[in-house]
Amino acid sequence: MINRELIERVKEKIHDASFTPTMILARLNKGVGRIANLVDLPDLKSSDTATTDANAYVSLPSDAGNVFHKKDKSLFFVSSAGQDNEVTIEESWIKFLGKWPTLDDAGDIQQVCVRASRLYLQPIPSAADTLTLHFFRRPVAMTANSNDEPDGIPEDLQEDLLVNFACWDIYSQKEDEDSKTPETDKYQGLFAQALAELKLFVGPRDAKPDYYDYNEEDFI
Repeated sequence: MINRELIERVKEKIHDASFTPTMILARLNKGVGRIANLVDLPDLKSSDTATTDANAYVSLPSDAGNVFHKKDKSLFFVSSAGQDNEVTIEESWIKFLGKWPTLDDAGDIQQVCVRASRLYLQPIPSAADTLTLHFFRRPVAMTANSNDEPDGIPEDLQEDLLVNFACWDIYSQKEDEDSKTPETDKYQGLFAQALAELKLFVGPRDAKPDYYDYNEEDFI
């Protein structure tokens, strides 16, 4: 559905002219971002490259529509062109520093870690290497006076997810938190149902299996 159709659906449910189309659109975009943080949306998978130099880090992709939106959790695969293999991702900055405390080891890249807008790498290769980064990009926001559709949200679930989210957000502002909040509770519940459907539609997270060290003594 295009943004204007979604806005009209929200207006039909809230019956409050004080909430302008611009205000409703902002809540719809907020909903897209919230959903993208909760579910690994396949359409938001993207990739980009970064070339190393003498530093212990490279800048993360920052072009519009391709920035990370789940912090370090967005990056799910890194490969090295120079080594023609996968590079391990360490999600914990503390653990990364524990292994590479001086950040000045030299050699083939073994591990990377996201820190703010940088991707730190260790060791540092003597020759420039090109890293290919696979990650979940930030959804592109819908804009006014356009026919934008919600980025990354499956078409069949756009209305149930975003209209209910926007209504939930609006009624949470309209209704007094110290008294009954029937409309807030209603739309929060409807959004939760739609989110559960989305998770079923997307399926389980495409993650690597966990491997454990085998010790025969553990089974004696």
